[in-house]
Amino acid sequence: MQKLNSKKNKLQRGFTLLESMVAIAIFTMGISTAVFVITQSISVGTRTKNKIIAANLTQEGIEVVRNIRDRNWLAGRPWVDGIDALTNACLQWNSDNVAGFFIDTGCISGANLSFDGAHYVQTTSPAQFSRTVDTQHFLDNEPNPGDIERVRISVITTCGANCSVTAEDYLYNWK
Repeated sequence: MQKLNSKKNKLQRGFTLLESMVAIAIFTMGISTAVFVITQSISVGTRTKNKIIAANLTQEGIEVVRNIRDRNWLAGRPWVDGIDALTNACLQWNSDNVAGFFIDTGCISGANLSFDGAHYVQTTSPAQFSRTVDTQHFLDNEPNPGDIERVRISVITTCGANCSVTAEDYLYNWK
């Protein structure tokens, strides 16, 4: 009887090598799953942040064109002066400038937008965001009496690989 008890005690003393390996494998799978979920969450959060920034930069491009139209009206110039044929242009809001904006036709100073600590500014150096603005001025001959004069604004902002935001808006000569 004593022999049987000593055998039983030897078996219950601790984990065997096989039990330890199974426990380590389960622990490793749990930790790696948690790390995977965390990295995916960070990646999705970064992509979402970049899309929001790109959407706001796209809206800013449209607002700069609207600002040009409004300033033309206030100055007594034709409302499409300076915006009727922008092609691959880079527009930059600039509160220091008297006009309030900076137009770079052909994007000589670069289509890239870098954050300078306060604003996104145009630069020729590589940056995550870039923005171009195209406009088309035309008259619609619709069945209604008279022609409708309008400008179509297309703004494309890229925010990295496989990430871009495109917006289109129409300005009318309603004044």
